[in-house]
Amino acid sequence: MSDPHADLKMLREDLKDELLAINNYQVHIDATDNEDIKKLLSHIRDEEKEHFAELVKLIRQLDPTEEELFQEEGM
Repeated sequence: MSDPHADLKMLREDLKDELLAINNYQVHIDATDNEDIKKLLSHIRDEEKEHFAELVKLIRQLDPTEEELFQEEGM
């Protein structure tokens, strides 16, 4: 059976990686004038945003303290 603390640590690392990917795709989108590249990378960036949201949802389910803090912030 896996360690819940280790699972959460890995999920938070995954979350960090998703944010890095979102930012990197955005930098590339902003740097190019090629509309085909912009379109494809925007699509990929938006998928990464979906992954980020899914990870946040899972972390909230697995960490009652984090869920409580989100609730306090009205999220």
